[in-house]
Amino acid sequence: MSLDAIGIVAEHPAKSVEFYALLGVAFEKAGTHDHYSATTPSGVRIMLDSVELIRSFDPTWAKPTGSGVVMCFKQPTAAAVDALYARIIAAGFASKQPPWDAFWGQRYACVLDPDGHQIDLFADR
Repeated sequence: MSLDAIGIVAEHPAKSVEFYALLGVAFEKAGTHDHYSATTPSGVRIMLDSVELIRSFDPTWAKPTGSGVVMCFKQPTAAAVDALYARIIAAGFASKQPPWDAFWGQRYACVLDPDGHQIDLFADR
């Protein structure tokens, strides 16, 4: 068994596609519905679906409060964390925690995707 995909429900899929493109995730639209898919260099797929699409097969779906799952994007250097964070913020997306030198030996930053999902950026120092 292996982790194959991570699914994200997006209220505004086009805005989410724009956000994840800054992280190097190149979504492609699959079919005529608001379903997008991308494969990361490590082989894990990320799927992005609109709220409407999810509700088409689960009419009771409601946006969860809080998030227990965080996707973390490793960067090659500490400077790359700072640069990517700056590009994301300049593009109008939200910061959760600006870059800092974490006590566990990494440069770390946290941003939020358009639906409030926490995305971490990190690199070894």
